[in-house]
Amino acid sequence: MTAAGEQETANEQEAHPHERHDPVARYGVPKVMAALLIGVLALQLGFILSYVAAFHQPVPRDIAIAVVAGEGVPDDVVAEVAGQLDELDGNPLDTRVLPSTASARAQMHAREIQGAFVVGADGRDTLVVASAGGSSIAGALESVIAQVEASQGRQFDVRDEIPVGVHDNRGLSGFYLAIGWVVGGYLLAAAIGLFIGAPTSLAQAAAHTAALLVYSLVSGALGALITTHLLGTFAGHWFPLWVLGSGVVFATSVFTLGLRASLGIAAVPLAIAVFVILGNPSAGGAFGANVIPAFYATIGRWITPGAGTEGVRSVVYFGGTGLGQPALALAIYSAVGLSLLFGFTARRARRRRQLLR
Repeated sequence: MTAAGEQETANEQEAHPHERHDPVARYGVPKVMAALLIGVLALQLGFILSYVAAFHQPVPRDIAIAVVAGEGVPDDVVAEVAGQLDELDGNPLDTRVLPSTASARAQMHAREIQGAFVVGADGRDTLVVASAGGSSIAGALESVIAQVEASQGRQFDVRDEIPVGVHDNRGLSGFYLAIGWVVGGYLLAAAIGLFIGAPTSLAQAAAHTAALLVYSLVSGALGALITTHLLGTFAGHWFPLWVLGSGVVFATSVFTLGLRASLGIAAVPLAIAVFVILGNPSAGGAFGANVIPAFYATIGRWITPGAGTEGVRSVVYFGGTGLGQPALALAIYSAVGLSLLFGFTARRARRRRQLLR
């Protein structure tokens, strides 16, 4: 193509930019309609498959629990009990023997174990749980131990070492708070992508990023305010929840905006697939990582809904213990999103300059 032809093409693209970005103008109504029907159907079926697969049959798996000798119980008896629990069908428990209840309690607060089983000398044992780490895990422990004790004609009491708050029914409030932050993040980024479009210059990319940052700070603050002051669910934890929420919203939104810059409008269904179809059922809300399929347990904490849920629990109930992994996940999403946003914007701007020469 001659220089004059290239310049004419560039002028036409500048004069009719909507034709390059409007799928209907580019492909026609029938093709766009077919693509929408197929795409929405795929998302719908993916939603059904993912949620039902994750929740239809919760089975406890490798729940970390300590076995401790009560007063007057020989060490060899405790070792035998631990071995029996380790050999249960399906491997619901991952046991270790600890020397005292104090050490077991310390490891529960450090999130190294999820429960403790204290063997009593009088035929009555004690199961120590931490419902704040996930009510489904505590419930699964109680169910497994109940079956074991019934088979041996023994009885046991349950003590909740780290209970959920009185306004946090089943420990689900943190999950819903995290989901609210995530929804706000990807909805804003999707709206910017659909109504404003991908940035055409690095200056516009920086402006979009600044808008996301401001929104994230406000969204994180208000979400934390609702749960700490308005409802009193997480009273006394406003500042760390504000920081956490801002990170969740920013990581989700800038990742979605980065996808928009790199993939176009396909970023919206992809973001829904990542954050909703995969992220929500694996987040550890209704069912914790040790009772859902291994696939969801593996990915859950590495998607922003799970990172947010785990972060809220760490802040509210465990004094910040365990925050490192959620923080790393949010940092990765932010870094990838920023790289995609600025990298593809720079590429687009460079191509545009070449066309205009």
